[in-house]
Amino acid sequence: MQNLIKRTVYLGVMLLAILSLTACDEKKQRVAPSGDHAVLEELAAAYRKVSEKYPVQPQAMPPKGRKEFLNKVFTQAGYSYSATLIAMGQAATDRSNKEQRDLVELLLLPVKGLSSEVRAGLYTDDELVAMQRLQINFR
Repeated sequence: MQNLIKRTVYLGVMLLAILSLTACDEKKQRVAPSGDHAVLEELAAAYRKVSEKYPVQPQAMPPKGRKEFLNKVFTQAGYSYSATLIAMGQAATDRSNKEQRDLVELLLLPVKGLSSEVRAGLYTDDELVAMQRLQINFR
């Protein structure tokens, strides 16, 4: 009987560990909805909070630092930078929509002024394709 209780407790602990890892993965992959003003406010608040931890503005950071900064901003707001970038690149967008333009501007912040070679060293193929589409759609 005591062995059964130990096994049950062990299985319960293992199940909780697996569920918590799954929940973390789901949170990391959450896409910020485009065209939503409240989401932009969340991201702006996260931007301010994260920037307090850095001595310089993101535009003055090296390319890798800019990407790291944006990852932290999106994570702070409960979203995934990469998943949002890819989703926006695949979505039907409207360049006249101010909220979408603002989100795209934030997503593309790390790559402003970077050569395609530098970008290729920092981003996945899917992210690069998404950036290219967004830059074309939001010129």
